[in-house]
Amino acid sequence: MTSDLWADVTALSGDHLDAALAHVRTAAVDAVLLRPEQLDGWKPVERLAVAVLVGPDASASDLAAAPVDAVVADGVRSLAAARSLADGRRLGVRCLIDDGASMDEAADQCGVVDVLLSVFTDETNIPLELLLARAQGTRTAVFKALATGSEASTVAGVLESGPAGVLVDAASLVDLDVAAQVVARQSERVAPLVPLTVTASRPIGMGYRGCIDTTTLFDDDEGMIIGSTSSGGILVCAEVHYLPYMDLRPFRVNAGAVHSYVFSPTTTSYITDLRAGAPVSGVSAAGRFRDTTVGRVKIELRPLRLLEARDEASGSLVNVILQDDWHVRVMGDGGEVRNLTQVKPGEKLLGGTWEPGRHVGIKVSEKILEN
Repeated sequence: MTSDLWADVTALSGDHLDAALAHVRTAAVDAVLLRPEQLDGWKPVERLAVAVLVGPDASASDLAAAPVDAVVADGVRSLAAARSLADGRRLGVRCLIDDGASMDEAADQCGVVDVLLSVFTDETNIPLELLLARAQGTRTAVFKALATGSEASTVAGVLESGPAGVLVDAASLVDLDVAAQVVARQSERVAPLVPLTVTASRPIGMGYRGCIDTTTLFDDDEGMIIGSTSSGGILVCAEVHYLPYMDLRPFRVNAGAVHSYVFSPTTTSYITDLRAGAPVSGVSAAGRFRDTTVGRVKIELRPLRLLEARDEASGSLVNVILQDDWHVRVMGDGGEVRNLTQVKPGEKLLGGTWEPGRHVGIKVSEKILEN
């Protein structure tokens, strides 16, 4: 997935440059791209890498003003100068791609440079796909320059893995912040799950439950963390496992009663709040959270079962109310899939526990009791 965000200030000067550099120092970006003459106005920040864009006539004196982590050639014709200045630093090239010939010229740099900053004049992502394919297995990290910050969500999924990073023109501070938010959401997060000891499993009668259909295909060890309280929930498996009487629905989690929370690492959503286009998190048995999108939520009246479990380490008690049927699966402590109706008290399941307290899905610091 896309991981790095670079802020491009090379086209700015005067007050606009000063404002952009001040913003970059506190923004959620990984590197800043400057021209040599802009280095005087940059005060180093330990967490931020500095890349310098150089032309064909650049000299060693151009880089004397500040620590530099990468030297990027402004076009292939500037590569010789950039290579002579790199001296152990990362070597990059910025390529404008507006036709087949320029596309081929950029692709030829895969395996030659460490970073390829691709600037496309057309809206299609097909040329980016070609560059990513050429860069596979090489030293080259392909970046794409974005027209807008929100474009990051589309770019991140190109060829599933997406580019190594994106480049945003810091002339628009809003675009920079939007791109930072998108990149943060796209990044894979890990929140280790905990073993939960089942304390009760019993039918509770009829009620409405929701199936969450998403725009992804879940793996065998994935599902969603579902719970009745903000203290946490149980890992409910996606419909990717054997069903004797119907086809699999590998995009679906039979997520439980309509009052339930659906957990992400920092937010929660009620099932009834989810709509087409809403973000949700798929979760693996190893605790890897990845973002996906709701395609629809299907709510129907079904018999329900209450499953309660306790985190022995913290004492937290969680529960989930699911459709009372054998074909609904939850994840066992060892990563094994368990049929809901066969789960018994004393057995261990995987789930997540959090500090209780939510307001519109966001963690808040307040005393709260949930039963």
